[in-house]
Amino acid sequence: MASNRRWLKLALLGVVLALGVFAIASYWKVPAVTNPQRERPVIRTANRLVAEPVALAPGVYLLGSSAPGAAYAVETSAGLVLIDTGLEANAQTVSDQLAALGLPARDIRAILLTHVHADHSLGAERLRARSGARVYAGRDDCEPLRKGGPREAFFSTFHMPHLSPHQSTVDVELSGDEALDFGDTTIKVLSAPGHTPGSLCYLFERSGMRVLFTGDVIQHLSAETANSLGTYSAYLSPKYRGNARDYLATLRRLRELPVPDLVLPGHPRMDPMPQDPRLPTAAWHELLDHGISEMRRLLDRFATDGEDFLDGSPKELLPGLHYFGDLEGLAVYAAVTTGGVFLFDAPGGSKLIDFVADRFKALKWKGQPAAVVLTSAGGDAVSGLSPLVQNAHCRVYAPTAAVEAVRRVCPTGTVVATVEDLEKAGTLNATGIPLGGLGQSPTAYRVQWQGKTVLVSGRVPGKVENGEIAVALLREVMASRTGTAEYLRSIDRLAQETPDLWLPAVPVHGQTANVYDREWENVLERNRELFDR
Repeated sequence: MASNRRWLKLALLGVVLALGVFAIASYWKVPAVTNPQRERPVIRTANRLVAEPVALAPGVYLLGSSAPGAAYAVETSAGLVLIDTGLEANAQTVSDQLAALGLPARDIRAILLTHVHADHSLGAERLRARSGARVYAGRDDCEPLRKGGPREAFFSTFHMPHLSPHQSTVDVELSGDEALDFGDTTIKVLSAPGHTPGSLCYLFERSGMRVLFTGDVIQHLSAETANSLGTYSAYLSPKYRGNARDYLATLRRLRELPVPDLVLPGHPRMDPMPQDPRLPTAAWHELLDHGISEMRRLLDRFATDGEDFLDGSPKELLPGLHYFGDLEGLAVYAAVTTGGVFLFDAPGGSKLIDFVADRFKALKWKGQPAAVVLTSAGGDAVSGLSPLVQNAHCRVYAPTAAVEAVRRVCPTGTVVATVEDLEKAGTLNATGIPLGGLGQSPTAYRVQWQGKTVLVSGRVPGKVENGEIAVALLREVMASRTGTAEYLRSIDRLAQETPDLWLPAVPVHGQTANVYDREWENVLERNRELFDR
């Protein structure tokens, strides 16, 4: 009997232990099903656009560690919606931030791209593959996204040689005015071209809250900082896909909207201090009104002076003053004078003959160039001089100190005159400006044309836009015979000029020929900073 009671007690104890284990397991298991938030990490909330992953409002998250552009995430009852995907093709930083917020990348159901630029789109393909999400993008940005090019569509003028664009799948093309429903959340699509043709803003609406994701239509929020908007692209050659007229229309449409509860820009880290996205109505209007005024001023300039981009596309800059395009990396300019057509420089070797003939034919000009005016006596500036002179029998005006060197390049019998001869002839109202520090006898020309001051500068100064250009210029100047000191003296000499148009031998990023505000001073100052160390 005692033995039986012992076994009975053991059996009862086993039942109790089994029930206890089941109860404990049930206790921990049930919340994982009915309340998934229990396993979520503690999430920091913020009322500023800080450089880390944070919650800005219920279900709205900033992935602020992404650089240079931010990404955002929205929790909906239909799954996670991601706005933009960062610069990394593997989307690692975006994925890590989602994980830190307890939002696995595999839960993404939709990826909404604000525009094609690489810092907003390169991670989309990887995240789509990981999650099965659908990718949405503006119709006019879909072609470069799908093709993975051209490079300018992704990187604009920014120098990122270590990165390459790639093809991205776009599942849904958006044209604007769509309402995207994600369960308890509606996101309205606002067409916002100007920064790129397919730029979009997304207006999130839920429980009375309105959140505007602006992409780079609005880059950051500091009123005291210049370029809060992404209007820089409207100043660039059309090959970079910005458009001032479209941008103006976009800003006017946004101005008509009630101020959103949150304004979430594309580059909040550009602000000197993290900003509060809850903009007062006055601040919202001030931001947009500044951009509206800026685009109106730019359009007025285009209307008055022309969109004179030196981007390889031939055009008439002023009546009788032409940009023929680029040959072997150097620009060719032509001026129609009473003494015939004068060319500036002769690059391109034997290709120059056909290049000039094609331009004459397109413009329905007869004959041949009457003269070539050289901004340098050596290098690329004269590589096409001999064949051109042989073909056209034209006169050559050379830097005074290098007349003999130029004469040796030309066919026997060529008339090679000096800059002083050019000034005395008066056919071209030009004044030579001797320079130094780069090339052989570099010379700029101040030309008075149709009431404008035009500076044809050759290779001095360089337009220092990024590290690659700066390094190349440094190398050339330091290898030249006269070197840095002469180059800096040339910069000081050019500071006395006030050009209305600047025609360099090497246009950078299709720059405009027209000079406004402090642009010329800024170019010279960057040159000084580069060499005066």
